[in-house]
Amino acid sequence: MKRFLIFAALFPPLGMLVFNAPDVVSKGIPSSVDLLAWLIASYPIATIPALLMAGVDRALSKKPLHVLKTTAVGGLMSASVLIFLWSGFAEFWSVVMAILLGAVPAAVCSWLSDKSIRSVNA
Repeated sequence: MKRFLIFAALFPPLGMLVFNAPDVVSKGIPSSVDLLAWLIASYPIATIPALLMAGVDRALSKKPLHVLKTTAVGGLMSASVLIFLWSGFAEFWSVVMAILLGAVPAAVCSWLSDKSIRSVNA
């Protein structure tokens, strides 16, 4: 249960940070109103993928290198959405950003959930 809460709470804002990182680098830090709007918009968009990734992480939790495997599944999941929506392959950097959009939050949430579950069981 703790795993699903971690993924549901952290996956959307982490995905929002990865998604907006190029704009922040090129244009600077946006206003607090924009940040709040992005944060609010991230939850309806990314809650279902977050819960799906929590299920994947739970299924892989007993396997060796499960954080790495969850990261790979997160990257493939978001890249497949990009390819589906664009009906084929996109530009290189668009694919890289799509992979990072799923992989980075999946890695962080998987690592945190593994760490919190191990600390409870220890």
